[in-house]
Amino acid sequence: MMKILKVILFVFICGYSIFAQASIADLEKELAYHADVMTNASAVQHRIRAMEQFNSLFYQAINTEGSYNYPFDELKWISKKYPEDQSFRIFTWEANTGEGDYKYFGLIQTKQGNIFQLTDHFKTAESLADEEFSHEQWLGSMYYNIMEETSAHGHKYYMLYGINRYSAYENIKLIDILFFTDEGLPYFGLPVFRKVEKGQNDTYLNRLVFKYASDGQMTVNYNPGMNMIMVDNLVRKMSRLPEHGETMVPDGTYVGYELVNGYWQKIEQIAVTPMDKAPRPQPVLDQRKNSNIFGRKNK
Repeated sequence: MMKILKVILFVFICGYSIFAQASIADLEKELAYHADVMTNASAVQHRIRAMEQFNSLFYQAINTEGSYNYPFDELKWISKKYPEDQSFRIFTWEANTGEGDYKYFGLIQTKQGNIFQLTDHFKTAESLADEEFSHEQWLGSMYYNIMEETSAHGHKYYMLYGINRYSAYENIKLIDILFFTDEGLPYFGLPVFRKVEKGQNDTYLNRLVFKYASDGQMTVNYNPGMNMIMVDNLVRKMSRLPEHGETMVPDGTYVGYELVNGYWQKIEQIAVTPMDKAPRPQPVLDQRKNSNIFGRKNK
């Protein structure tokens, strides 16, 4: 009798798991449609409507039993990042609601089954470099990279590289620091960035924040070949966009942040001299005169 009950229980659990996965898969089809419209529709009202539908359905899907093991591979327009230890995953997405205004959304789902909705307060936050924020005071961003590190005091934390389309004129790239308390609550901001200046006290920052011209390109990412974070050096110039004054733009050089004794220490001017012209690939036939595009000699 006990053996029969175990078999029935096993069948029930397997059946429930398959049902849950199928239910999430059905939701994912709808989510993929709304994510596409939310990101790519030309009409503002369509993007906003799709954003509302996507948010509601995604929170429903993520709260479905067994959702942590579902990859959501069909959601091409949102960011899905896992740390190396696979202890959680973080989803972030954005929607253009018109006039250069972007809304940011996100959530953290832990392997233990906890879900934390991220509420964007970027434009009302103060002391960006120094403050610690809860998930309800999140600096809204689309994350494009995540790294797992340990602080000088032995605490694990996660570096989140993100972008926020702050206005029609300026974007922000940032490296925020996510950590979990002993109770399992997520917080953003730890003083792991250090700037050392001769004759002055060292400066410690909870995160790095870089505002730059929205029509420019800026690098903020970890370079494994150099074992450091590479950041475009910014200089102040008049904006090329009408009705906007001065803004920050890359000057072609870089600064770096290198991990030294548990802190990311700033290194000034690590890159090459600015170039007058942008580099371009050498044409295939430059050194193959009298050859065709396949490299064979012309007859």
